[in-house]
Amino acid sequence: MLGGINNGLFLQSLGGFLALIAFIPLLRWTFDSPSVKAERAKRREIKRSLRRLKRK
Repeated sequence: MLGGINNGLFLQSLGGFLALIAFIPLLRWTFDSPSVKAERAKRREIKRSLRRLKRK
């Protein structure tokens, strides 16, 4: 090479960044964080306790 740039390599790396940007929201949508799971567990417990109170 005589000091030029490799256009193919540049476009490939740019494509990798774009793929990563598209991949991050997909992973966040697919997997819940631990805090979300804890919040769901609290909500379930509150619903159970309300059902127990209504039975009495």
